[in-house]
Amino acid sequence: MHKNPRYRFALLGHPVGHSLSPAMHEASFRSLGIEAEYCRIDVAPDKLSDKFAECRAEGFNGLNVTVPHKAAALGLMDWLDKSARLFGAVNTVRIEERGLTGFNTDADGFLEDLAVNYRMTPEERTVMVLGCGGAGRALSIACASRCAARLLLAELAEGKAEKVADEIQEKLPDVPLEVEVLAPDQKVWSERCREADLVIQCTPVGLREDDPAVLPPEAFRRGQLVYDLVYTRRVTPTMGAAMSAGAEAVNGAGMLVYQGAAAFNIWTGLCADSAAMRLALEERIYKNAD
Repeated sequence: MHKNPRYRFALLGHPVGHSLSPAMHEASFRSLGIEAEYCRIDVAPDKLSDKFAECRAEGFNGLNVTVPHKAAALGLMDWLDKSARLFGAVNTVRIEERGLTGFNTDADGFLEDLAVNYRMTPEERTVMVLGCGGAGRALSIACASRCAARLLLAELAEGKAEKVADEIQEKLPDVPLEVEVLAPDQKVWSERCREADLVIQCTPVGLREDDPAVLPPEAFRRGQLVYDLVYTRRVTPTMGAAMSAGAEAVNGAGMLVYQGAAAFNIWTGLCADSAAMRLALEERIYKNAD
């Protein structure tokens, strides 16, 4: 990269060392002839507010925010775009003289990948969401807003799924949707998962080498699409379990590309080279495939 980049961007998360976002964005910078750098910054939850202030003082133009900070970032912004308000999480921050503006490009990135590459929308489908943190909340609300017929929310942490269900009712009161909060029991999840047409895996399970599948093979069936947001492997443990049962399963690489391209446009007003981003991402994923 250039010694004095025109743009400076970073990804804030904890942990963050696994992220392939720098390779993806740098491929787009090269393709467009843009002087820019994109780095990873590991930030403990209790240091997030301070880190936002530091990045602003150091001249960063924009930030991405990932696990576990997406929900917490919502309350640390000076301004919120309607996407962040609707989806209840921030994954993109634009830094300006007036302050920090929070956006959410996760939901649109997910929906675009789903439609373009898998020819599916949530409309009139039963959708199961595994994990109701920042990304799970956003994608649950996104599916509700796109007229899913039923939404099954699965979360181990007490109160999280109930909060998402309440938010959907509050934000989308006129949407005819059945929302069911499942008991925090993976046996129950396995039994109910087979009802879903679309299963969205939103937990961090699969990031570590020794992680098991979130659900066993018997939880899945033919005719399902299982979308795992973990993208650091070509086939995640949960994808493997689903595929062994005959389900179609994909990782979150496409969502990462589309949300990243949207973030770049928010930061700069320019269109990212999404094809270069996808190629760079897949090269890294396939290189590390086990």
